Amino acid sequence: MISIIRIHTKPVPTILDTDIGSDYDDQMALTYILSNPTIFDLKLVVCSTRNTTARGQIAAKTLAIFGRFDVPVGIGQITGSGYIPEYEWAQNYTLEQFQKDGGTVYLNGEEALLKEMQKANADNIYNIVEISPETSLGHVIPQLEPETLKYIRLFAMAGSIYLEPSHPVKEYNIVTDISAAQTVFNSSWAYFGLAPLDTTIFMQFYGSEWQTFLSFANKSTHVQLIIDSYTIWYNNGGKHNGAVKPFNPENSTSTMFDVLAAFLAATYPQVFSMVVQDLPLFVTNDGVTSINSTLGKHVNVSVAFSTSDPYASTELIGLTVLNSIISS
Repeated sequence: MISIIRIHTKPVPTILDTDIGSDYDDQMALTYILSNPTIFDLKLVVCSTRNTTARGQIAAKTLAIFGRFDVPVGIGQITGSGYIPEYEWAQNYTLEQFQKDGGTVYLNGEEALLKEMQKANADNIYNIVEISPETSLGHVIPQLEPETLKYIRLFAMAGSIYLEPSHPVKEYNIVTDISAAQTVFNSSWAYFGLAPLDTTIFMQFYGSEWQTFLSFANKSTHVQLIIDSYTIWYNNGGKHNGAVKPFNPENSTSTMFDVLAAFLAATYPQVFSMVVQDLPLFVTNDGVTSINSTLGKHVNVSVAFSTSDPYASTELIGLTVLNSIISS
């Protein structure tokens, strides 16, 4: 089957803000980004919310397996303990070891994020892939010159638009830090591409594409990375996460919410397989992502897939993501 391949003349400077370790989609998104250095010039991985040190270890081990010691890990504010099912996979690879191996760790991840965002200008357009509660980004934006955001494209997994309109869904990345989300949504970006629950709930990779991926376990270090960390995450409680279709490491992924945000960044300015609406979105004080023509800022929202069967589109996205990891 054919996967979506986009030819980039130059990789785009990219920042990833992630709460890797809790749900498994962050790990797949990071691995996908690292597998495509001709698309993403990854400059910084910021780990946000709860035990950010533990999240940093997971990110650091992933970077180390790829040999990407040039990519710093920024540790965001610790906002609580919280169980992290994937942590066991990285617990023996400390941040100190990452530094000994040649990597850089910024203990003040928000300061590192601020400094990296300040490098954006008309000749150096940045992408931010935001797949975490917006705590770090929301804290940093007020410290930036407003002009800077005109040179940054934001691709985020957040919110819910049309699901259950009589009882609006309060999505996790929004309600975890509503104030930060309001700051992010109220800012004027060069481009804001949003992957909401409307589409991301269908993002599971399964069937023949997943079986093909598994068949490369002994041939690819990066495939093995996914299998090992996914299995640990699943056995440590991830199997209890909700999904449209049943999942386990032998037959499919869990829901890959965050991968869609990375995919939107990879395929920009085109939006393959998606129905996109330009909507004025506003985050209410109780965490609802509301369409509001008076208060909302314009966001390019992937509200549906272009096929009547959403899984036909997610299969094509899955092929692209999984094949890129195999090829890397």
